[in-house]
Order: sequence, then C-alpha cells, then structure tokens
Amino acid sequence: DFSYHLAATANIDIPADAGPTALRDAAAGGDAKALFEIGSRYAESRGVKQDMAAAAKWYEKSAELGFAPAEYRIGNFYEKGTGVARDVKKAKTWYQLAAAQGNASAMHNLAVLFAMAADGVTDNESAAHWFQAAAELGVKDSQFNLGILAAKGVGMKQNLEESYKWFALVAKTGDKDAAAKRDEIAKALRPEQLERARAAAELWKAEPIDPAANSADIPESWQDGTPQTTASVDMKKVVQNIQRILNKNGYEAGNADGVMGQKTKDAIMAFQTDNDLQATGAVDEKLVKALLARK
Repeated sequence: DFSYHLAATANIDIPADAGPTALRDAAAGGDAKALFEIGSRYAESRGVKQDMAAAAKWYEKSAELGFAPAEYRIGNFYEKGTGVARDVKKAKTWYQLAAAQGNASAMHNLAVLFAMAADGVTDNESAAHWFQAAAELGVKDSQFNLGILAAKGVGMKQNLEESYKWFALVAKTGDKDAAAKRDEIAKALRPEQLERARAAAELWKAEPIDPAANSADIPESWQDGTPQTTASVDMKKVVQNIQRILNKNGYEAGNADGVMGQKTKDAIMAFQTDNDLQATGAVDEKLVKALLARK
C-alpha cells in the first residue's frame, strides 16, 4: 500500500553533520536521491569521516525506495562485502532491480555473477542476456565478454559474425586483446561473412543510456557551499576529463592537456553525432552527462 510506504519512510533520523540543511530535510522526508547522496558523502568522506557501514545503510534506504543508482551501489557493497557482510544472493537481487531499470553497470556485474556461478549456480543464458543488454549500451567489458560467449556458443547460439563485431568494437578503443581475438575470428570466417561482420561493426551505434538510472543529478542546494577554485582551473580539469573519456571510447581527442583544440572539438562532434546530440563541438550539460555514462 503506497500511502503506508510513504508514511513508513517519512521522518528518518538524519545525523546533523550529514550535509546541508536542504539535503537533510529532503532525506528526512524520504527522498530517495537525498538518501543516496548522504550514502555517497559517507562513502567518499565528503564533509564527514569515511564510514562504509553508514554509507551502506543510507544506500540501502535509498535502494528500498527504488532508486536505481542506489540499487546498483548497495548491490556492489554486498558483492564485495563493503560496509556489510558479503552476500552474493543479495547482490544479485539488487543488481537485478537496478538492471531492470536500465543501470548499465548493474547489468554487467549481474552478468558476471551469473557467468561465474558466484552463488554456486551457473546460468549462462542469463549471463548472455545481461552482457548483451550492457553491450548495447556501450559497456566495453560486456562487449568483450559477449564476443567470447558468441564465439563459443555459451548461453547463446554460436555466432562468429556477432563475435567479430563485438571484438572489433572493443578493439577500436585500442584494446590489444580484443584486436587479437577479432583477427583470430576473422580467420574462421568466409569472405562474405567477414564483409558482413565488418559492416555490422561499422554501423553499430550504442543505445542511449538513461541518465536517471545511471547517475544521480544532485541539486545545488544539497551541495556544500565550498568556494570553487578559479573558473579557468576548473574548466581545464573538465576539458581534461572529457578528453580522457573520449580517448577511452575510441574518439581521438589527442593529449589530455585540458586545452580545447580542433582535435578535441572534432572528437566531441563525433561523439555527439553518435549519441544523437546536436553536433556543436561545444561542452554542454547533455554532453557531460553522456560522457560520464561512458566513463
């Protein structure tokens, strides 16, 4: 019963040092994103002493309200035994909930747990299903693993063309292992198959990632009013991060020097085009969100 659920979460006791008043008030009223942010403050020791058990507690409260980034984070804590006793079954449950909402990292981690039989049960079909879902969103490790499953016919029908496509996509980002596997698969393909597989890799585009399921957009009033360093230093850092993420994802942005040169602008435009954003070559919020999802 929804009304009961709200009443049950209202007026949560929030520690006085957990953050700005606006954040604490929102969390006390049962705002899932605010509870998540308090968890993150404890995990990252922002304004409070690092405390993983406290982080886990607040993440779990947020996750119980269905906030996908929190479901992923608490799943990760249970998988690794961070701030909580290690519990793979619980990790799997939280990952499944986050993955169902479109959280790419949860999809990948869930697939790994299925493939590795972390709780004693191997389920290759489920592993292939979630690697595929994450791979379509552009998660490189999932693409690589899917290349292996498709080559071996594990959890899915053997499909060497598919395998070639996934290895080729990862190889584009400069991954030597993937390039070697791509070339190995190429040898097993007939010329017309290889041509089809190459075309599939060329035409492939990542599906758009849902920012709400993958990152928490924290309102300014919830953040500490720490004085920012001079804008120019900040901008240089932002541009360096953008260059790193672009390079990692196969867009040639040149050296991560924090300078907006032509190479960086061209890489941004290519990334914007591939992600259905307006190809302006300029840094805006939409670009930064899309890039962070591929970090």
